[in-house]
Amino acid sequence: MLRDKIRKEASGKAVEEQKFVIKEKDLKIGELMKDIEEMKRKVQEGSQQAQGEVLELDLEEKLRANFIYDEISPIGKGVQGADIVQKVKNQSGKVAGIILWETKRAKWSPSWTSKLKEDGRKNDATMVVLVSENLPKDIEFFKVVDGVLITSIVYAI
Repeated sequence: MLRDKIRKEASGKAVEEQKFVIKEKDLKIGELMKDIEEMKRKVQEGSQQAQGEVLELDLEEKLRANFIYDEISPIGKGVQGADIVQKVKNQSGKVAGIILWETKRAKWSPSWTSKLKEDGRKNDATMVVLVSENLPKDIEFFKVVDGVLITSIVYAI
């Protein structure tokens, strides 16, 4: 009888200890799942930034190749404003105007035009151009909207 009682107590104690071990593992698994989701989000965010940068570099390369007299300058990462400044120059180097370029690979947002227009004012741009992979439905090739020329990479140059 005493033996059964001890056995029962030991068994109950072991079951309780196992409950805590299982709860602790469940808690760790939950924390790891949150960490995995956060890592997935960061990878996706980084991927979108890289995709955007690829479009920007492609445009910059095309501008340099097609406008040999112009000064083409990228705007640094993390700096608020457009992506590229093009100082249009004649053969003798005199500046004729400034074009501000912005590239987008995200889903279309109408707010981009007003922001780019404001960036153009701040940079004394003669013209502002928004090059987007995803154009609004009413733009087939290019269109000026609120003073911003909107086009795709195919028609940008």
